[in-house]
Amino acid sequence: MRSVPSQRPSLKMRSVWRITSLLSSLSLVAIPFIYYFLMRHFSLSFIILMIISGVVLALILLLTLFLPTLKLKYTAYEIYENELEIQKGIFVIKRIVIPMVRVQHVTTEVGPLLRRYGLSTVNISTAATTHKIEGLEHHVAEKLRDKIIYLARISDDDV
Repeated sequence: MRSVPSQRPSLKMRSVWRITSLLSSLSLVAIPFIYYFLMRHFSLSFIILMIISGVVLALILLLTLFLPTLKLKYTAYEIYENELEIQKGIFVIKRIVIPMVRVQHVTTEVGPLLRRYGLSTVNISTAATTHKIEGLEHHVAEKLRDKIIYLARISDDDV
C-alpha cells in the first residue's frame, strides 16, 4: 500500500483560500436582508430573522476559518519517476495517480491573489482532463513543472 503524499502547498495558501471563501460566501449575507424586507411587508417573525442571521454568520465563519485549514491539511502531492499522485478533498479525500506517460503538457498559472502571496498553480493536462496542484511558491512550481515535463518525456521515450 502506498504512503500518503508528503509534499504540501505553502502555508500562505490558507490565506488565499480564506479570502476566496469569504468573497464567495458574502452572497449569503443577502438572505437575512431579503427576509428583513419580507418581514416588514408581511409581518413575519423577528426571531426567525435572528436565527437566519446566526446561521449565515456561522456558515461564513465555518467557510472562511475552519475549512481552509482542513483543506490545507488534506491537500498534498508526490512526484515519482513514472507517476504523479495528487491528494485533495476535505470530507471525501480523493487520491489521483497520473501516469507520466499520459501527461500531455504542464503549465503554471498565477492569478492576482496568488501573485500577491507569491504563489503559483501547476496545471497537468492529460487527454481526459487537467489536474491542479495549488499553492506552490513560484520557484517550487517552476521546478515541479520542469521535473514533470522531463519525466513525461523520459516515459514517452520508453514507450
